Amino acid sequence: MTADVPLTTAARTFEILETIRERGGASVSELTDLHDLPKSTVHDYVTTLTRLGYLTNDDGEYDLSLAFLAHGTYARNAIAHADRVEPALEELADETGEIVWYIVEEGGRGVYAGKGIGRDALQPYASIGTRSALHTIAGGKAILAALPDDRVDEIVAEHGLERHTERTITARDELEDARDRIRERGYALNDGENIDGWRAVASPVVLEEELYGAIAVAGPKNRLRGEYFEERLPELTVGTANEVQLRLRSESGTGFR
Repeated sequence: MTADVPLTTAARTFEILETIRERGGASVSELTDLHDLPKSTVHDYVTTLTRLGYLTNDDGEYDLSLAFLAHGTYARNAIAHADRVEPALEELADETGEIVWYIVEEGGRGVYAGKGIGRDALQPYASIGTRSALHTIAGGKAILAALPDDRVDEIVAEHGLERHTERTITARDELEDARDRIRERGYALNDGENIDGWRAVASPVVLEEELYGAIAVAGPKNRLRGEYFEERLPELTVGTANEVQLRLRSESGTGFR
């Protein structure tokens, strides 16, 4: 039992941090009620985290500090390599006027790791660090198409194929058909499968037969339609993914990990 204490403490620490993040700040009383812990215990947690510089205390309201920014920036650049990808995202955003995302797979989810914002981009439905179900977004479907079958099996077994809209893929045979189409043409389409009225096009970034992520352009259905959505935007997105692959290869020889 003693050996489990550090694990329990670590888990509670992150649960408290997640609650504070989700609520945009919280008091000791709120955290006590939400986590069903003694007030003195919660006070010890937030006091320690504040002393370590990971929380701020504004008259009893605790919030995450900018200390997390260093960790997030490190992960984005060292693991997802967003700093090397974002110049291409910005170029594509300038050309299309829409929002462009770089999405990577982690823990069976699609993580938004980089972005470029075009002149006409609407308020994004996601932000850096947002996690989405892979089968519901264009970038996620492009990633699923590029992953080996056994990894896809693991992801579906763990997360399922939950429905977000009437257009969401919810059956495994539908997913396999979609993966086949994406591999054949080199890009994925999303037509309101995550958010009604929202469309996207995505292409995977693969270097030396290893998948790194996907480039996705997203926007409202009234702008992403017809030949532009079905032909021109896929052409631009695939071109950007290819450019990223070439840029990364030239920067570090054969790869960049």
